[in-house]
Amino acid sequence: MRTTLASATVALALAGGAAAQTVDLVEKQGAWSLYADTATPKAVCFIAAQPQAVEPLGANRGPIFFYISAWPKDGVKTEPSVKVGYPIKADADMSVTVGTDTFKLFVKGERGFVSDPQEELKLVEAMKKGSNAFVKATSARGTATTDTYSLSGLSAALDKLAAACP
Repeated sequence: MRTTLASATVALALAGGAAAQTVDLVEKQGAWSLYADTATPKAVCFIAAQPQAVEPLGANRGPIFFYISAWPKDGVKTEPSVKVGYPIKADADMSVTVGTDTFKLFVKGERGFVSDPQEELKLVEAMKKGSNAFVKATSARGTATTDTYSLSGLSAALDKLAAACP
């Protein structure tokens, strides 16, 4: 069953692009939802999850998501990124921790990205084996945040992502 994303338009700033793209919710796997654009061939597909817990509670933030994107035209199959819902402090560290592994992200506006493709793969592999991912960042105003994501359904969602955007 295909359901349309509420706004049906997602600004594809996932990779820094400024174009708007229409995407559909394809299916949900545990805490993760698979979205694919409506074009053929697909320009982008991604899985996304929202945190199951945010700290501190009540902080003024926009939408918060963990994405793993595929850009078939560019040969990208699993690009992790995080949107924290606020401008990140320019010189602050941002990280994702899964189990005992911590991955440093580079910051661009409200988003964090893994700079090295090998580290991207290591992060995704750690997430497939883990139960939770913890994202830590600091806002431009100095508020330290920790977002907790469930990794339930991630492996199945990654399989669906690979099938939707080969």
